[in-house]
Amino acid sequence: MLLLSETISLLEEGFYINLNWLGQIVRAIIEWVGAIGLGVIVFTLILKLITTPFDVYQRVKMRKQSLIMRDMKDDLDKLQKQYANDKQTYSMKMMELQKKNGYSMFGACLPMIISFVILIVAISAFQSFSQYANLNMYEEMAGVYNAAILEYAPEGTDYRLTSEDESVPTVTWEWEYDEGHEENGVVYTIVKGGDGIDRMRVTSPAADDYLYYEYNLTVDTIERTYYIDIDKLYTDQADAGIKAEIDELLKAEGATIEKVSLSYMQDIGAKAAAEWFRTENDPSFLWIKNVWYPDVSYAHPIQDYNTFKNAFTNKIIRADGTQASIGDIFGEGDYNAMTSHLTEEKEQANGYFILIVLTIGLMVLQQFIMMKSQKETNQYQTVDGQGARTQKIMMIMLPLIYAITGLMWTAAFSIYIAVSSIIGILVTLIANFFIDRSFRKKEERELIEKYQRKIPSSAAADKAKKGKKDKK
Repeated sequence: MLLLSETISLLEEGFYINLNWLGQIVRAIIEWVGAIGLGVIVFTLILKLITTPFDVYQRVKMRKQSLIMRDMKDDLDKLQKQYANDKQTYSMKMMELQKKNGYSMFGACLPMIISFVILIVAISAFQSFSQYANLNMYEEMAGVYNAAILEYAPEGTDYRLTSEDESVPTVTWEWEYDEGHEENGVVYTIVKGGDGIDRMRVTSPAADDYLYYEYNLTVDTIERTYYIDIDKLYTDQADAGIKAEIDELLKAEGATIEKVSLSYMQDIGAKAAAEWFRTENDPSFLWIKNVWYPDVSYAHPIQDYNTFKNAFTNKIIRADGTQASIGDIFGEGDYNAMTSHLTEEKEQANGYFILIVLTIGLMVLQQFIMMKSQKETNQYQTVDGQGARTQKIMMIMLPLIYAITGLMWTAAFSIYIAVSSIIGILVTLIANFFIDRSFRKKEERELIEKYQRKIPSSAAADKAKKGKKDKK
């Protein structure tokens, strides 16, 4: 009968966040690429490849409309002067002039709406995947933590006393309470717990198997409860180094052999979890230590418990299919035990605002290019030039809104926004180049045609003059 023991709890495993079909695509791409940051870039490129035809059509249409508006400049200047104090009449006259010259903004609206809807759906899926990937990292870390501790526990067969299911193994030996039966290097002992319930205790004679477990024999569902065999771990410990380490821990104020034994075994799991995080798991990208948190200096690759708990808003599914909050799965004690050897990651900066500043700059540049492309449209869409002022306000507001959200959203999402902005700038510049060249050729043709019409008229006039002279 084991007297000196301490319960040790393992961390829950098998929990996850459900992904829709688009989230599954994001996951497949990132897992195929193998590196999170590059995977995000590839996903962004694929998404932009889908939306680029709509973006190109929209930008081409808007640029054409702006150039048409430029051709109407003289007429619009007159209207603005004539109806400077009558916005309603100006708008009506402007629309009549636009219709006459084939100008219509509605052609650019549909592709803009389609692109916007695709963007919103993609952002939703991407944010969902960010939470999924971040949670999955901790779920895997919990598995590593548990596996390291269970290296010191036996793995036996889950026997029952009786069962109607032939596939379920039942006890076949003659047994009495507290009498051990050894099988394949594992000892099975049926004991009666303090609550009067028959329990199976599974131990190992190996000196370094410091854990054993018990489970209820009266129920069909096996739930193992693990215990530290303190006699093996400390009292009968043959390794002088381990015993000296535990003796040092016992010197702390308020330390007991039970508390120290528990701390020692948890430390084994924590060391394995930290090693896995630093070597096999790599959530970093360039200077960013963990892309599932913002690129800011006050965030950390491994967060404190409260920040960690608040990072998950999506529904979490347990291995048994039930829903739970992250707080139900990871208590503060469990989380701190698992991450106790990641102190450096809890204190170091996750980033340095570089990606946020870069993305704001790209967004301002994109807005500036678009504003220049639609200069005439913005100038003349209202009699008092309010459209141009609104565009300038938008050039400031959109990056400002991102700056606020970028401080809270994941660095992975900032990578997505940065790459999207770069592609948007390139698409706008290329579209403007070809459209402007096309309009210049059109203007040249119209100019040539204009002079060609004048030349025959001049020749006819000269011929008439010559005829008059000949008559004289």
